[in-house]
Amino acid sequence: MNKIPKYVRKYLWDVRLDAIDVKRHAGFVIERVLEYGDANSLGWLIKTYEKDEIVEILKKSKKISPKTGNFYALYFGISKKELLCIRKPFTQKQDRF
Repeated sequence: MNKIPKYVRKYLWDVRLDAIDVKRHAGFVIERVLEYGDANSLGWLIKTYEKDEIVEILKKSKKISPKTGNFYALYFGISKKELLCIRKPFTQKQDRF
């Protein structure tokens, strides 16, 4: 387990901190910090993970809100079209007879 700073732990409220490995559970940690974190925790995230890894998780995540996705698309300079969290839902209404 890699050490998670106290100011980041509050964003992982529902898991056992001693069970989290920041490398093995990168997707979970990155999603949580992007969605709920503050500027301090974002700084830790950027120091802990490669930018490419953060961006890749941002692109694939369905757990990040569209509002958060929009912000980080601008922050990291990527197209909003690449984010699953911003795309329309995959399900469609069924036509009635």
